[in-house]
Amino acid sequence: MKTDRMVPLMSTASSPVRYLLHDGELIEYADAKMHVLSTSMKYGVGVFEGFRAYWSEEDGELYAFRVQDHMRRLLDSMRVVEIAGPADIDVLSDQLLGLVRANELRANLHMRAQVFVDSPDGKPDDTGPATVYMAAIPMGNYFGATGLDVQISSWARLSDRAMPPRIKSIANYQNGRLALLEARRNGYGAALLLTESGHVAEGAGYNVFMVRQGRLCTPPSTESILEGITRDSVLQLAATELGLDVDLRPIDRTELYSADEIFVCGSAAEVNHVTSVDRTPIGDGSAAGPITSQLQDLYQQAVRGRIEKYRDWVIPVYGAATR
Repeated sequence: MKTDRMVPLMSTASSPVRYLLHDGELIEYADAKMHVLSTSMKYGVGVFEGFRAYWSEEDGELYAFRVQDHMRRLLDSMRVVEIAGPADIDVLSDQLLGLVRANELRANLHMRAQVFVDSPDGKPDDTGPATVYMAAIPMGNYFGATGLDVQISSWARLSDRAMPPRIKSIANYQNGRLALLEARRNGYGAALLLTESGHVAEGAGYNVFMVRQGRLCTPPSTESILEGITRDSVLQLAATELGLDVDLRPIDRTELYSADEIFVCGSAAEVNHVTSVDRTPIGDGSAAGPITSQLQDLYQQAVRGRIEKYRDWVIPVYGAATR
């Protein structure tokens, strides 16, 4: 598979791109502002989605990955935290792709759609008015090419009785941020959180999979995890392309120490292998294991539309504009 290169982009002196999107309208990067007394700024009332798009030098095309699935989850998040806002998945998707084209981006991207309650002098029970910001920024692999040394955090993953972990509420991410800061202080590259009952939940912004005794396993959606779209992609690829039965079951912390392989996945993280947990080597403590390696390769093919069965996962950004 040909290596995709990063292409120089139009930019300003202070930002990597010229335009962001505010309620469907292009605005200059520096003009994206909210009042400090809005409900979202005061109380953390907001939801978001993180998307990916991949430039293919071979095709001369940019492929946006599972955009409508992400927008559908954005609307689910709005319903759960009670934000009254836009509800047309097609319109939101077209706006995001239009933003990419307006910035003339031809590189691997991380895209973001954020919905805030932007009421003046906001109150905690405000559900609107909602405002939507979108961004598309060049970004390569979030963690880099090497595997991850992971710490099990002393912070517990938030529970469904306290906050809604299955959606992308902005306030939820303080939980993972604290775990990541703790891990970085202790010399680790990433963090995993356990549930209040001691089962493995997820990382600081990424789902987790384990291969143990030849079985691919991951926590079910009832274990305080985000219902990840990359996670769902991996589950489908493992079943259809590798013929693997995946065990959706609670995972104990000590199982990780004796795992054959561990990897994390997410829109930003992609599929990235874990080399150690709490300084205990996983596999040979260096390279990705065989199942992880196959899934990494399949994922990189899928996000560029090279697996026919999953062509509907991607939108060719510039080809779609031509049609």
